[in-house]
Amino acid sequence: MTTTGAARARRYYDANTWKFLLSGSGQRAIHRELWAPEVTDLKGALHHAHDLVATEIGPEDRSVLDLGCGVGTAALYLARRLPVDVVGVSISPEQVRLAQRFAAAHGPLRGTVRFETADFTALPAGLVGFDVAFAIESFVHADPASAFFREAARALRPGGRLLVIDDVRTGDPADPRLDDVRTGWHAETLVSVPEAAALAAEAGLELTGSTDLSPYQRLGRPRDRLIAALQPALRRARSRSVWAESLVGGDALQRCHRAGLLEYRLLRFVKRS
Repeated sequence: MTTTGAARARRYYDANTWKFLLSGSGQRAIHRELWAPEVTDLKGALHHAHDLVATEIGPEDRSVLDLGCGVGTAALYLARRLPVDVVGVSISPEQVRLAQRFAAAHGPLRGTVRFETADFTALPAGLVGFDVAFAIESFVHADPASAFFREAARALRPGGRLLVIDDVRTGDPADPRLDDVRTGWHAETLVSVPEAAALAAEAGLELTGSTDLSPYQRLGRPRDRLIAALQPALRRARSRSVWAESLVGGDALQRCHRAGLLEYRLLRFVKRS
């Protein structure tokens, strides 16, 4: 990320991560619920994104890179179920501290986990040779997106796969309804699928699949309706509160999804040999 973009993302997650955990469901997942047809409960909805990643990991794959690991929930989920070694990176030292604490208190794993504070647009030189890399709701923070794809490609072995689960733009990039998403969620990168494919291709990554997960979202939950009703007060407070800023961004995100300006997708890329 640029210095400014990285600093904004670090401040956002250092300040908000514990609030995300307190306001969540106790599963330590700070991304969206996905109510796929086979999902029957909240725990399954929160882990569905992790299950989507797990199904992309083949029997010969051993090393996995989590780009934007949060508090390590995805890494631990995968290592508990599969014999893989997962390295998670986050721009937020607070998130890495929590991830390390949760990993130390976790039970036996089939694989291993390790966490580092790092910018995924400028990864440490030693992070290379991974079979699979993934990013769940972190790609939108990339600044610029081209650097995210460049570093992901460098970290993967030839034939390795990159999975991105995040919001993509379907409408006009200049639509003012996207402004609060960009500022409130520090979404530096809101690109269309063709734009993502072109940027990835420049880094040697080929888009091989795109799955729309938007129908699995549940928009307008009671909590969401309360936040929508509080928008006038939250907008007044956002210049003084990173949390209020986040809630304004989250409400704008829902409105943009309902208006068809954004989709929530799983993008699959393969590193060319």
